Amino acid sequence: MQEEFEYKCLDIDKFMNEERYDEALACLDAFEQANHSRDHDGWLARSVASEREHILHEAGRYEEALQVSEAVAQLGFENVTYRWSHGGSKARILQALGKDREALTAYEEAFHHQDPRYASAIPYYLPMLVELSENVGLPVDETWRSVAEAGAEDFAVELPVRDSLGESMRALAEMTQGMPSKREREWKAKQGGGTDRDEP
Repeated sequence: MQEEFEYKCLDIDKFMNEERYDEALACLDAFEQANHSRDHDGWLARSVASEREHILHEAGRYEEALQVSEAVAQLGFENVTYRWSHGGSKARILQALGKDREALTAYEEAFHHQDPRYASAIPYYLPMLVELSENVGLPVDETWRSVAEAGAEDFAVELPVRDSLGESMRALAEMTQGMPSKREREWKAKQGGGTDRDEP
């Protein structure tokens, strides 16, 4: 079903590219109705709701998108990165509504949920935290330093020293792009099996 949904999203994207948003929503609704009985773990409901939020946001129907965003949260998240991504989407909607401070609050609320298993994703999400803080004229709260340091540690680097925490976070996000995470390094070491050692 997941593969079928991905293919259906290609059709939806075509409608989106042509700004035929109502048709995109109708296509999405039709797929959900046709496959509702197959959604045993709620994956489809979450995916459809997230896609609906995206369509409404792109259509400029921000109040509706915000309502759907709240519904997405009620469906739960598979892991913290889904929660962080949702926090970012909600923040963008609130920004579009001119609610910058609420946008920052929404993102921080999502990002406060941390899981060491996903520390490698932290640097990717830091720039938005910096941007949202700047939009309300505030420096990044120092409480986020330990989170940024956890993200740096996963890549075996130090949090860059810059004039502000926000600048340090942006530098970390940039320097870790393409770098192997702790999990990737451990996997490669396991797969290598010592083949780099000199043979007797």
